[in-house]
Amino acid sequence: MEIAFLLVGLVLTALGVAILISEARARSGASPLPGEVVGYSTGKSRASGGTAYYPVAQYVGMDGVTRYIEGSVGSSSPLGVVGDAVTVLVHPEDPEKAVLKSSLTYAMGGVLAAMGLGSCIVFFATFRSTSWSIAGAVGVLAWAAWKTRGLLRDKPLSAEAWQKLKNESFRPRIFTEATKGSIAWADPSDLQKAAAVQRRASRMAIPVLLLAGIGLLFLGAHLYRTTSAFLDRAIHVPGVVVQMATNHSSDGNTYAPVVEFEHEGKKYKFKDSVSSNPPSYRTGEPVVVLCDPARPADARIDRGRWNKAIPMFVAFGGALFFAAGLWALKRQMAS
Repeated sequence: MEIAFLLVGLVLTALGVAILISEARARSGASPLPGEVVGYSTGKSRASGGTAYYPVAQYVGMDGVTRYIEGSVGSSSPLGVVGDAVTVLVHPEDPEKAVLKSSLTYAMGGVLAAMGLGSCIVFFATFRSTSWSIAGAVGVLAWAAWKTRGLLRDKPLSAEAWQKLKNESFRPRIFTEATKGSIAWADPSDLQKAAAVQRRASRMAIPVLLLAGIGLLFLGAHLYRTTSAFLDRAIHVPGVVVQMATNHSSDGNTYAPVVEFEHEGKKYKFKDSVSSNPPSYRTGEPVVVLCDPARPADARIDRGRWNKAIPMFVAFGGALFFAAGLWALKRQMAS
């Protein structure tokens, strides 16, 4: 159901933007101070719910007080080692307000926002404003709003609770010598085991990510060239949806339009490559068809500016895989 792309896209975009704004506000007006990673804390990953390790750095504030900052970004294995030099950004007017200078938070927010925008683009590329599609979309949105309202009614949160939840999710925790005992310090042997597991996984994952990224980039470029060549030679002809073909899957049924058109006195049919639920077309609906005059059977529905969307999405996915592989390789070389 294509409306799911919009729902997921809006959530991911909002979350990514919230992370970016929160990080920018935390850094605004802060002064850099040297720090050193003295250990790692353990807790639940805010993303997966599994065990995660958060760096804990020691630094001396502008007021001369030694403090400990627990990073807000954790991972299944420690990102670095004890003794690593770090930079702590501290607000002069509020010594308890500080963040670790790292690109990870910005990267996480940017990736989430990019994924959300991509999901929204997929929705707008496939969604068509017909009475059937609008009715289906309104129904799904109403159901989602009702379920959300039910959750909020069962567990109401005040403005103070929302602020506390946001701070716990995005803001690092600061400790002093008197309170550092409340840090859930990770056992050194557990850190070593997690790091060893991560190194073994990286040896397999890095080549896969790099090869998948390169492969998707080349595939995206190939699809873009072939699509551009097709669009250059294609002609526009009128067509009509003669039926809706059902595509069965474990997630439910989706529906693809079967279009009939005529070229030089001969009729042709093709099944569109994009299917959705609710259907984006209805039987009997007129559409504009792009077809190759030399090979009329090579045809597709004209989607205007979205005709090249699929190649760009493939290339974007390849870029993400390749960037993740390079980042993992850099981490492995630095460790």
